[in-house]
Amino acid sequence: MRVRLLKGIALSLLLWLFFSCGYKGGEEARIGSTAPHFQYQDMNTRKGSLQELKGKVVLLRFWANWCPYCKFEMPRIDRFYQLFRNQGFEVIAVNVGDSVEIVEAFTAEMNLHFPMILDPEGKLARSYGVKGIPTNFLIDRQGMIREIIVGEVFTNDQVLWDLFKPYFSKAS
Repeated sequence: MRVRLLKGIALSLLLWLFFSCGYKGGEEARIGSTAPHFQYQDMNTRKGSLQELKGKVVLLRFWANWCPYCKFEMPRIDRFYQLFRNQGFEVIAVNVGDSVEIVEAFTAEMNLHFPMILDPEGKLARSYGVKGIPTNFLIDRQGMIREIIVGEVFTNDQVLWDLFKPYFSKAS
């Protein structure tokens, strides 16, 4: 248990250094800007792209297995996803730095239903300017970034509803 904690701390420090030092890629994603497009293959080998999700509200979530907030928030996000996916809500969870085996185990343990994609070297995270885990981007139906949320925020269902209510009618 102690070794796992130390590995998590070491990975956290490496990711922090990796994401905050010297990246010279494209312009960082900003509120009010068009979300940087990308193509992906999820853990179930389904291929897609952000462009294909235009017309849907997308929560793009960057996370890692060692992150306690990610573990706490993922089931809540999954409940919201299941409630609103038929109204055009999509979650794309981008795991930064973990192995396929770790992400598969995490997904099974949490019984998550939304697409999981791997970003083992952090390229997608860097293209969005992610500097901390978790980082969430709320992308509207036109492909514009409306919110950037870093850290633990989805502490209860009301917080999620307040964030998304401009995009959906409240379900009964």
